[in-house]
Amino acid sequence: MKKVNYIISKARINRGILLAFIMLLMSSGSYTFSVSTIPEVEFTNTSSLLMESYSANLFGLKPFDLRYIKKETNIPKVIKTKSSVKIAQDGRFSIDVMAYYLHNNNPQISLIKSKEIARIYYEESKIEGINHDVAFSQMCLETGFLNFGGDVQPHQNNFCGLGVTGNGVKGLSFEDERKGIRAHIQHLKAYATTKAPKNKIIDSRFKFVKRGSAKHVDDLTGKWASDKNYGNKITNILNRIENYNYNSAK
Repeated sequence: MKKVNYIISKARINRGILLAFIMLLMSSGSYTFSVSTIPEVEFTNTSSLLMESYSANLFGLKPFDLRYIKKETNIPKVIKTKSSVKIAQDGRFSIDVMAYYLHNNNPQISLIKSKEIARIYYEESKIEGINHDVAFSQMCLETGFLNFGGDVQPHQNNFCGLGVTGNGVKGLSFEDERKGIRAHIQHLKAYATTKAPKNKIIDSRFKFVKRGSAKHVDDLTGKWASDKNYGNKITNILNRIENYNYNSAK
């Protein structure tokens, strides 16, 4: 890279002019500055300009060098976007991975029970064309890995807070686990698509959903729950399951 030397002035440089000069350079991009005085000071930033070097006398001190170096790196701007995880698509997690992850986070639930829950989520999601990864992760969030502890009780088989509004309102109940999970999947389908469920609708709140209004996980925020981080919390569990090494838990 070509270096160009400029003699700024043999006279003393006014402090205000120098500071303004440095601020101008820094505001226009990203540079590396090197000041050879006592003490040595180094500034770093980035820029698309060529390398240039300056020499001058500063406040009667020995001459110093000021240079900035072109950075060729193109760092993409970070833009916050919606989660790319679609609700109406095939999932990727195996039944075993989901089961071991659930059991690992709640050892009170037997591995056999965990596998049964994971299997039902896989099967019911497959029927309706819903991402079982999302449904299972949402269940883990809503029930605290089947610890419950909120308004909903385990015997209700309500795995996603259907009908729960707080202040002791317990929400909907279902006769068995499969029916409860089916209602969960149907409610997700109501948000994610405009298609009718394959099975008979047992989610009594299905009709209250604005169809197709939440195609991605982040879209559930403010719709399924008022929590501003609701979508992020589901995505966080999705990522943890994705990176979970269930072989080490066997």
